[in-house]
Amino acid sequence: MKILHTSDWHIGQKLHGNEREEEFQLFFKWLYNLIQDENIELLLISGDVFDVGFPSNNALKLYYQFLTSLIGSSCRQVIITGGNHDYISTLEAPADVLSALNIQVIGGAKESITDELIEVQKNDTLQCLVAAVPFLRDKDIRQVNAGESYQETQDAINAGIEQHYQQLASEAQKYDCPIIAMGHLFVHGASQSESERDIHIGNLSGFNAALFPDCFDYVALGHIHRPQKISEKIRYSGSPLPLSFSERKDHKQVIVLTLDGVNLKEIEPIKVPSFRKLKAFKGTFDEVEKRLNEYEGTSELMDWAEIAIEEDEMDTSLRTRFETLVDVVNRKDNHLLIVKPSLRFTGDNQAVDYEQVSSLADLSITDVFENLVKSKQVINQDSVSKTFTELMDDYFHQSEND
Repeated sequence: MKILHTSDWHIGQKLHGNEREEEFQLFFKWLYNLIQDENIELLLISGDVFDVGFPSNNALKLYYQFLTSLIGSSCRQVIITGGNHDYISTLEAPADVLSALNIQVIGGAKESITDELIEVQKNDTLQCLVAAVPFLRDKDIRQVNAGESYQETQDAINAGIEQHYQQLASEAQKYDCPIIAMGHLFVHGASQSESERDIHIGNLSGFNAALFPDCFDYVALGHIHRPQKISEKIRYSGSPLPLSFSERKDHKQVIVLTLDGVNLKEIEPIKVPSFRKLKAFKGTFDEVEKRLNEYEGTSELMDWAEIAIEEDEMDTSLRTRFETLVDVVNRKDNHLLIVKPSLRFTGDNQAVDYEQVSSLADLSITDVFENLVKSKQVINQDSVSKTFTELMDDYFHQSEND
């Protein structure tokens, strides 16, 4: 039996205000073909299906079109867990309809923990058991105590996560078959990308991977966008599309598991094609201009670029040339669109930045806060930023209904 592990689709995500619907369409077409070619029978999606709690109609359409395309395919069962970006109500609203298609959705932690255990059968024979654990919020795993320190809060969250998995393992061991756990959390030691500044990292201190019960044959993780192996059997599939320019060099992937009876025989990462490249051009104005003029894109979709021009001496005329360069390149037929341009003067120990931002929507909450701290020349900026991060962490650990 073959199982495919993926996560962090973030359907509906925009990159600096630019729609990515074409990329998602191409990814889903590729994923469907891979499922057929590899004879995948079970699909696991480990959270952050959507980029926002209330996705657009286009994002919902992409999601349902892909799920319904699996009818009649080799994929007989789909298990979807909620991430911190997903609203439980959004994911679980169509759960009864989807269950008729053998698509199980666990948007949030269940009152009865056994409801998170899902049997996977073939010809009335149990093939494996999946512990479908969604993103765990405070209310799911601990009692909040007034006056506790931030470290005490984090310790309590991690203890709650450990207990949740231990309870699942205790129930799962009653079955005589391979056990696969899912999770949407930050595991200590995982390498983050820039896009994770824009999302809640949940349990900021990190969950110790050694605390996952030994009975799990594989742990299919989501939440971190950079694909990586925490251990041989504990892995992040990562996001299938680069969600920031910091991920432009990542080898995006999905992971295929092969079960041979009671054993996990093989774990194979499969690279996701790059439907458009994200490019970075950095240097002086002349250096960047030359490279941009020489560039010719060859991707299926138009490539997107960030440019970061840095000069020592202040030159007011350069700002006009900078804006003209962006305009010319974006009109040029070289298969490249500049979506994140910036100009910086660093002379006399006084940095001056010019960055084109099309709207407030281009900025993350963290970006807005950092810009405010800088503009107000706040004392102890590192300490203030840390406190803000802690507050955001607390906020995102709450239910969408709180």
